[in-house]
Amino acid sequence: MSDNLISAIRGALAELRPAERKVAEGVLADLDFAIHASISELAARAGVSEPSVTRFCRAVGCESLRQFKVQLAHSLAAGVPYQAVTIDKDDDTGTLVHKVCDSIAAALQDVRERTDPAALDAAAALIAGARRVCCIGVGSGSGVAAQDAFLRLLRLDIAASAHSDGHLQRLAAGMLGEQDVLLAISLSGRSPEVNDSVRIAREHGAKVIALTQTGTPLGWDAHVPLLLPPSSAATAYSPGVSRLMQLTVIDMLAIAVALRQRPAVLEKARRAKAEVERAQTPGRS
Repeated sequence: MSDNLISAIRGALAELRPAERKVAEGVLADLDFAIHASISELAARAGVSEPSVTRFCRAVGCESLRQFKVQLAHSLAAGVPYQAVTIDKDDDTGTLVHKVCDSIAAALQDVRERTDPAALDAAAALIAGARRVCCIGVGSGSGVAAQDAFLRLLRLDIAASAHSDGHLQRLAAGMLGEQDVLLAISLSGRSPEVNDSVRIAREHGAKVIALTQTGTPLGWDAHVPLLLPPSSAATAYSPGVSRLMQLTVIDMLAIAVALRQRPAVLEKARRAKAEVERAQTPGRS
């Protein structure tokens, strides 16, 4: 059995039987669900029989579903690097260019494979029907992503706000109600400010969408988790791809929301964008 079960599952996809492959694809699409699901839930999610789930577990080197779930949890705890290359101190600039671009390409490919369309659709439906949306995140990564989400939603004429300060996050969460949505962004999923705000929002009836890594407390507490691949440890020579992954999912979410908007709303957004561009035209008084 591979030390990294997630890599082993990916490597075995082409060799699996059709029913087993459906189970594998379901597991890779939602690792957090796979860790906690029963055999009947896994079978139902994949649309296969329970024996097919058992055969899948054996095909990837596990004697039982219980062993599979334990090994999967260990793989998640160890972290699954999404960076496909290692940048060395002695790399020349040309090599650096190729390695950074390769890392970004590998990360975005991972996002494409792991993003759950059903979860994205559910999140878009919540936002499109919300009275207001509060976006929260902390730091130069998730905090910036929260601001980007706010701007994308504002352009769609959605009443949105963004907060990166912990005190303001809790205050804003306390003002939410049953018609509102909290979009909580945290790569680690363990930010005290963000998780506390989620608890407050839920107590007041708001729906919570979480953009986080798989296997985190934030993902478990959300009504709709949008799960990113687990990150590897950052070093001074590591490309900052995690923020790009967050922004990619936010782009997906904003476009999914836009597709639900009425033509009149989209026309209003188009006019607003045109006014901004006109104001930025050189020589205009």
